[in-house]
Amino acid sequence: MTFDILVVGAGIAGVCTAYWLKDAGQKVLLLDKKGPLAGASGAAGAFLSPRLGRGGPLQRITNDAYRFALDFYDQKTPDAFFQKGLVRLPKNAQDAEKFAAYEPHIDVPYHKVTADDFPHISPDALEWGGFFFPDAAFVDPMGVAKRLTEGIATAWGVEARPEYREGLWHVGKHRAKNLVLATGAASLPVALPWLAIGGVWGERVDVQSRAEIPVTLHQKLSVSANVDGIVRIGATHVRNDSRSEIERVNQLIVDAIGLVPALSDQRLVRIYAGHRASVADHLPVVGQVPDISAFDARRAPPKRLKPEDPAIAKIPGLYLVNGFGGRGFVFGPLMGKIAAETILEKNRPDLAISPDRFLLRHLRRR
Repeated sequence: MTFDILVVGAGIAGVCTAYWLKDAGQKVLLLDKKGPLAGASGAAGAFLSPRLGRGGPLQRITNDAYRFALDFYDQKTPDAFFQKGLVRLPKNAQDAEKFAAYEPHIDVPYHKVTADDFPHISPDALEWGGFFFPDAAFVDPMGVAKRLTEGIATAWGVEARPEYREGLWHVGKHRAKNLVLATGAASLPVALPWLAIGGVWGERVDVQSRAEIPVTLHQKLSVSANVDGIVRIGATHVRNDSRSEIERVNQLIVDAIGLVPALSDQRLVRIYAGHRASVADHLPVVGQVPDISAFDARRAPPKRLKPEDPAIAKIPGLYLVNGFGGRGFVFGPLMGKIAAETILEKNRPDLAISPDRFLLRHLRRR
């Protein structure tokens, strides 16, 4: 069957990209080897929070996406959107010094936290103060996916092995002029040796509790506001951790009770787990895939060459939407829109998120 665009990967990156393409009138097929949000997106806490920093590209792009996501989910998936605000607390005195350095660069609404503001938080956790972001929120991942994929053709249980022939991308019996790889931490089904996408394993738990938690909290971990008796706790970041999953989950719950003592009444409801896709600079990777074969293997490209330069040849009809790390639901709506606009030639991605950056780094190292 012929489509305008095939989107491989039904995590939040693929779901949002497919949504914007359909919204633009494209005939889209969304494919996944398991189903919607079967990986890290389904295990995400799906917290929508701003990034703190010193005003660099990562903070700018993240917070642009954060503002966009808040409006997007509120308008498109209101039943799955919970705007409760977020209290961000330093982990220790050293972290509090960083917060002070970050404060001049905060570009979203906030105010400082005192111990009197949130009596449900442990006084120990409030020792160094913190910031409250009233616009922050979280979403129900499956509720979002269900709403955004309405009217989009889907194919589950498909192990994608794309082939390009006669001007079309073929995945099994399906074909299209354009192919989007939104495969997250899974191995790319098209060989791109110049791009390393890693995976950071993590667990999140949902617990049942009567604890009054009006806002989401973030310190060493995140604890969501209590909605209908359910609190989300997460997530672990597993790198060379020898502990078992249940040991890590138990520690999550212990740490959550340290933040909110009333959670001592909690009862475990469900454990979620998955790999988050990550790249070296922590920025998303969105845009058309550059063609390494167009460069002379014996020479590096000119140093003046920058991402999205017209001199960088592209693989016909092949696009990437990946590298969202632990902020998939923050990046998803805006990056999906940018990807759709790039495919439809209405826009070019920000140079900081273009896949070209990794190709150029690879060529200059060889």
